Amino acid sequence: MPNPRNYTGGKIWLSQAEKCFAGEKKWHVFYLRPRTENLVCRTLTNLNYEVFCPVIQSVRIWKNRQKKKIKLPLFPNYLFVYTYAHELYSIKCLPQVVSCVSCGGKPSTISDKEVEGIRRMLGLGRAITVETKFSKGERVRIVSGPLTGYEGILVKQRSKTRFGIQLKAINQMVFIDIDQLYLKKL
Repeated sequence: MPNPRNYTGGKIWLSQAEKCFAGEKKWHVFYLRPRTENLVCRTLTNLNYEVFCPVIQSVRIWKNRQKKKIKLPLFPNYLFVYTYAHELYSIKCLPQVVSCVSCGGKPSTISDKEVEGIRRMLGLGRAITVETKFSKGERVRIVSGPLTGYEGILVKQRSKTRFGIQLKAINQMVFIDIDQLYLKKL
């Protein structure tokens, strides 16, 4: 039973001694209702959670032939929150959150390195795609450039070399076009 003096608005604040037993913070994956990523991101940020909702720019052409750049989530209906496991229930109570993604009864997480890799890919300003069907390819490591040290899968499509980071928690893969000079086989 939480101490009533530490309970404020759905979020339980723990003392330093209690945090030692709470485990460590991890990037947890949440599945959301369609097109609510921005709303949930703002709500959780206002509640002092660290939230990662990667977005990409897309050009859409309206019926009047007008082109407009819009921001779309890289992973539709998914949101990543850096938090403790005991805080998952308070996040799941938000009306736009469908569930916390889990595997085998345990909440799914992604590593700090995977989040940093996606952030770096977004920072390069190149086209990024997300695919749910994995292509079997060679395991490679990037040896130079802004993504140095990241390991992933090499895929060739129509004479383009693509590097991918696999997010097993949500069964998706993030791809970016990269020159073969920067790659080394594992």
